[in-house]
Amino acid sequence: MATSELPAFTFDEAKHEYTVNGMRVPGCTSILHTGGLVPRFFVDNEYLERRSALGREVHKACHLHNLGTLGSYDKAVKPHLHAWIAFKEQKKFVPRLSEHLCVAYVNGMGFGMQLDCEGLLDGEEAIIDYKIGEVYPHHAIQTAGYAAGLPHAKYTTPMARFLKRKRFGVQLRETGVPKIVPFDLRSDYEAFVSALYVTAWKRRNEKFYREMER
Repeated sequence: MATSELPAFTFDEAKHEYTVNGMRVPGCTSILHTGGLVPRFFVDNEYLERRSALGREVHKACHLHNLGTLGSYDKAVKPHLHAWIAFKEQKKFVPRLSEHLCVAYVNGMGFGMQLDCEGLLDGEEAIIDYKIGEVYPHHAIQTAGYAAGLPHAKYTTPMARFLKRKRFGVQLRETGVPKIVPFDLRSDYEAFVSALYVTAWKRRNEKFYREMER
């Protein structure tokens, strides 16, 4: 994993903003809204789920389990954590990156992202996005951005990186049984890149249109 290719950045968790050299770059999730794919409601819910008390604790427990350092945890987390453990066992998934923050580039356009997990699934490279809520169609586009943007030790183009990595959404249900949703459409890449271009265009021209409204 050639993480040395990643630029230095700062991340404001409260605002969920990424900054590189004093310039804000959009988050991967927000690109889905700004690029016209999903209503703001879904982006806000995504953020609130991760920031909620249960969301924070589930992500923390899964992260610590990935690192092999899990200690005690709240009983409300238990079924969701067990669903994650069941997924790893079923798919022989070996985490390599967990709760990984970075700023990546696709076709010269930067965006921030926070991967839940990257690793080897039945021996093949995979991006995993897990939820305590529903897995929605736009999560396929979100993971396409992750797969295309995250640097790779061998593949240098966004498309090659995207094609190399499998992608899954995993709902960590209260039953302790994971719901596994594979994302396997090649068009997910085109959808993400299109949304990224639209987002970049809007950011370049937002000052002009704001002034026109005065």
